[in-house]
Amino acid sequence: MHLGGYEEYEYAKVYWEPLQDEGVFLKNILKIVGQTFLLWVIYYLGTLIVNYFHIPLPGSVLGILILFVLLSIGVIKEQWLIAAVNPLLKHLSFFFIPIAVELMQWGDLFIKKGHLLFLPLVVSTLVALLATGGVVELLTKSNKQVKE
Repeated sequence: MHLGGYEEYEYAKVYWEPLQDEGVFLKNILKIVGQTFLLWVIYYLGTLIVNYFHIPLPGSVLGILILFVLLSIGVIKEQWLIAAVNPLLKHLSFFFIPIAVELMQWGDLFIKKGHLLFLPLVVSTLVALLATGGVVELLTKSNKQVKE
């Protein structure tokens, strides 16, 4: 296979091989676009529900809950979303950059009132850790009982 003079580099195969067969490349692009559209529809549905019923919750959070329910009951299969979700998860940390920049603008407030945030942060972290540990213990116990 001709890789444009980069045959000896392994990384070149990753970028050039999909381009060798335009049909496969186009099929993958259309799959990603379709799956991204499905995610957008679920997000938009959550936003519409929040706006219509005046629910004090961000539409994106309700959309995630709807997606979770649809995945849990099997209406949507994980395979239907995997091509669109993998790149998003791979670069997830970049989505937090705007939040970090916004928090930097509030630096004076954190210096003055930061001690008031410390206790709720510690308590909520401990509650999350304990709840996660409890759920994992319950699941591993029930998994052991099923195997026996």
